[in-house]
Amino acid sequence: MSNLLQLKIIGGILCPLAVVGTMYATAQAQPQSAPGPISAPNVTLNVQRSAGNCPEKVGLWWLTLPYEGGSEHTVVADTRAFADSSKLVSSNKQVAEFVSPLRDDYASCVGQTQSQEYGFYRVQFKNKQAYFRVDLRKIDAPAKEITYKTVTASRPYLRWAIAD
Repeated sequence: MSNLLQLKIIGGILCPLAVVGTMYATAQAQPQSAPGPISAPNVTLNVQRSAGNCPEKVGLWWLTLPYEGGSEHTVVADTRAFADSSKLVSSNKQVAEFVSPLRDDYASCVGQTQSQEYGFYRVQFKNKQAYFRVDLRKIDAPAKEITYKTVTASRPYLRWAIAD
């Protein structure tokens, strides 16, 4: 084997190893940050209080990925502002509801969010609980469906899609 060929083979092996080593060293040098949202929620639903001590608003992180003929939506409700946990209590392809036991300082809250623009997202406060509901039946579109729902970081997390 010629020296040039041996050099190319050795370079082909060592070069990627050098890149990986540099990436590893750089990653190790990065300061660790606390996990959590990158920014504040981008949608705010105002709470109309009927009784008790209620939060003024409920924040949502709502991301949209458009594609030809429709879009996929991801929504996370910031229930951690008034509750420590959430769980999915009912769902089908059009409606999903999560419940979050309210912290003591909001346990007396009776009220709900009101939004004409985001009427398919609703939070109702009653019986020491917050009920976050996504109701796609309130959207006028021929095809819409909840594609994924779970609780992540103690918050309701849901994906849904809509098409023409």
